[in-house]
Amino acid sequence: MKRCRASQGFIGGLLVSGMLLALSGTALGQVNTEELRKGQGAVEFFNYEGPVARIDSRAQIRGIGFTLGQAIASGALRSGSESRYFVIHGASGAEGQRLDADIFGLGPAVGVDHIRNLRLIIQGYLEGAYAYSAQDANLLAQYITIYNAVYRGNRAYFSATYKEPVLRHLSQDRAGLALHFAAWPGQTLMLIPLGIGSQGSLSAIDTSSISDAQVLEELRKEEDLSITQRKDMVEFKEREADEAEEEALRQQQAIAREEARLAAERAALEAAQARLAQERSQAQGELDAGEASRASQALAAQEQALREEEAALAARREAAERLEAFAEQKREEAQQDRQGIAGDQQGILDSGRDLPLEESTEDEAEADVREEQGSLEQIEAEGSPEQAGQEKPLSVNVPAEGEEATDAGPEEAAEADREDAGEAEGSTGGEALAREEELVFEAVEDAQVAGVVGMTLAGAASPQGMIVKVNPASGAELKRTALNTINIRTVVLMDTLIIALAGDGATRNLVAIDPGSLDVVYQGEEAIHQESLLWVHGQDIYGILVSEGKCYLARFDTTLSLQARSEIPVHPYGTVLFQEDLISTQDAAGKAVILDILDLLERR
Repeated sequence: MKRCRASQGFIGGLLVSGMLLALSGTALGQVNTEELRKGQGAVEFFNYEGPVARIDSRAQIRGIGFTLGQAIASGALRSGSESRYFVIHGASGAEGQRLDADIFGLGPAVGVDHIRNLRLIIQGYLEGAYAYSAQDANLLAQYITIYNAVYRGNRAYFSATYKEPVLRHLSQDRAGLALHFAAWPGQTLMLIPLGIGSQGSLSAIDTSSISDAQVLEELRKEEDLSITQRKDMVEFKEREADEAEEEALRQQQAIAREEARLAAERAALEAAQARLAQERSQAQGELDAGEASRASQALAAQEQALREEEAALAARREAAERLEAFAEQKREEAQQDRQGIAGDQQGILDSGRDLPLEESTEDEAEADVREEQGSLEQIEAEGSPEQAGQEKPLSVNVPAEGEEATDAGPEEAAEADREDAGEAEGSTGGEALAREEELVFEAVEDAQVAGVVGMTLAGAASPQGMIVKVNPASGAELKRTALNTINIRTVVLMDTLIIALAGDGATRNLVAIDPGSLDVVYQGEEAIHQESLLWVHGQDIYGILVSEGKCYLARFDTTLSLQARSEIPVHPYGTVLFQEDLISTQDAAGKAVILDILDLLERR
């Protein structure tokens, strides 16, 4: 086992003024911070260190979180499988000054055993769900793990901080992140506090919470006081302030234009009301009563509509003012921490020590970008049941700075991990990407390749073949999948995945392939009928599952985890039509049946 101090190889914390919880400026003064500090030592993660078992790319590891995040970005309230990786999006209406949060859970079947790997998955989630850049997501992911370790099991803190819909999903023994990797599977519900921003905003995550004084206290226990890391968060918050100020200015300019328009409409309405009153006065009873009534009603309707627009404009004005206040508070936080950093730097100099070197804290995120552009960055896989005291899936370990990644071929990696076919967890436990008797791998370069996705047959007498990338200008094949048993009639394209069936025999397995690198990133565990087609609806994948000799329609998520299956058997050669919240297919006798689109129960 290897211990990993809180700031080792990652971004540090930030001293905040009053620990801002929300745009309104709530402080955690409600929480007894002195009590929280009792009995707490430095956050020091215990990671597994063991023999190399397989290799996966950083892109594959990050892809686990990215896929979960994409589902949340598409409007899902839940994503993933509770036996593995899952997210619950806990957002609701205003509840005082408490926060919304995403709950990132580790189910009992995961094998993640190194903090670097876990952070890489969270980084991918933040990229997929909230469109953060790789560098910013890397920064936030590392803060989130420390934050969850600091407040592990702290019922009082979570109750004071988060809204009721978030708290409903928490239990004291699972809330937060344990320091020992063996306590992560099935015992982890990490809180990712949500900020005021929407997707694409730097403030989508509440940085005040994840970098509060408690987190800073842990980071300052490092020998170098985490000077460089703390500066990175200061700069992030200054960018948050800039973004909020720019948005506030944009809104104020739009509000000014709207005010001018409404003022003109108000003046025109008042003039019309005055004319109607004058006509009534001058007519001395000769004005047609019906006409006057209709004119009066029309003006009243205009008045009501104008009042509603003015009220909406007032609400927009208040929102712009809150943005300005938020920007000011972020600048105050950053300024206060800069002063703290300056004081710590002076203390280091006064002690006769040298200041820490200004090293970049974005190296890992930049490595992700380089890998996607074609570099061959790989990571170690580790696994040893003895260390965790339980049967443990093989795991992967991102090399620390200065370490070398172990190099091994994909065939050796797959051979070492046959028993637990499932997600291409990469960082997590790296369950097998193939079953030996079903899927055949060939060594290929792990790189992102440009080109158009196509399919090529392995032979004239079978639909099996490979997915390829083709140069559309020359027709030349640029790359092909290592997997050569794909049924090309089942290939479907999703936003960031290629889904297909692969394998030999009476049943097949679902596989998800990265369209850039053509690597298998997930493999389903369920047996799918060899003649089944695949259907995609939104973020759901449907196919015909085989169980105990019968066929059933099944629904899978984008990690290929089973979400639902029909109670009634269906025909192996059946097809599917989606109609609003219903699915039409054929029962085992070939008769048309109607099923619910989510739970696949029969509608009668």
